[in-house]
Amino acid sequence: MKALIVAAFAAFCLCAAAQEGLPAPDSKAIYEHTKAASVLILSGDGAGRVTSIATGVITSKDGVIFAPLHAVKGAAAVQVRLANGEIFDRVDLLGSDERRDVAALKISAGALPALTPGASATLALGSPVYAVTNPSGLAWSATEGILYAISPAEEIPGAGSGFNLLRFTAAVAPGASGGALVDHNGALIGIITGPKGAASPFAVPLENVLGLPDAGPRTAFGSGSTLQLIAAQSETVQQPSVAAANADPKQILKNAKTVYVHSKTMFITVEAMDRALTQQKEWPGLGLTIVQDASLADLLIEVSRVKFTNVHSFVLSDRKTSIVLNSGNEIALNGDIASRSLAKDIVAILSAARLTAPPKRL
Repeated sequence: MKALIVAAFAAFCLCAAAQEGLPAPDSKAIYEHTKAASVLILSGDGAGRVTSIATGVITSKDGVIFAPLHAVKGAAAVQVRLANGEIFDRVDLLGSDERRDVAALKISAGALPALTPGASATLALGSPVYAVTNPSGLAWSATEGILYAISPAEEIPGAGSGFNLLRFTAAVAPGASGGALVDHNGALIGIITGPKGAASPFAVPLENVLGLPDAGPRTAFGSGSTLQLIAAQSETVQQPSVAAANADPKQILKNAKTVYVHSKTMFITVEAMDRALTQQKEWPGLGLTIVQDASLADLLIEVSRVKFTNVHSFVLSDRKTSIVLNSGNEIALNGDIASRSLAKDIVAILSAARLTAPPKRL
């Protein structure tokens, strides 16, 4: 019922916006403009291992970047990758907001593409917005939706307290924290954040964190020169709204030919997960091939572990659209047990979509 109410409200707001005579936005131009000012942020433990991948947004031409605080907090090394391929291994922390989970970073650069700050307070509910992200460093994507509420964080389970959040309908995938939420003019109005499992995505209003670059004290992270992405990044430009609206998760699972596994935790290796999947008795009949290059995959499986717990989780998504097809979690004492438990759940989901039950004998 809640979903129907939100959908009806969205349709009403879009009609109202059209009646007000808002100019039709150029979706592709907004995507290209926003992507150029977006970055990938790789954090590591100091031994060359990537422990976190997030998106960031350039807000000034001299290298100020807004990013999710949790992605860099406690990191021994940080690296920033621009959308044009340039890499910066020296990154400073200018200021942070624990409550809102936003950090201001700085790289030594000039004449960078930067997003113009916008003000969410000036937008009417129902205004079009765009989310541009790079979930887990695998594929840039852009989705379109509307701003449907500005809510206290207390109204959103797990979001925190003492501040407001922008709620919108544009689809975002897990790992999209730090992405840009822009208005129909391409102005930055929010930094996407939020716990997994939220009913709808949300963002921190930009005007609430604009002072972070001057908050201090300025501290330097260790060099990120040894940090590398696990697989070559591939780009998927998602036509706003269309891909998400027309996608059928069951059909995607049924038609897939290849799958790529990515681990966000040192407790479950990719090799262990690959082995656990192929050892499931139903696997040979699925007709799926595990590939080592994400750009060749139809499906993505991302496994992770909640810090300081024995809760291990997976997210199964479509690489082309970043749409989450299914997810789940298991409690396990170690990574080997977790990989087998998660593999069993994943194969059960794939089997239900891909394998036809044998006819009943009379």
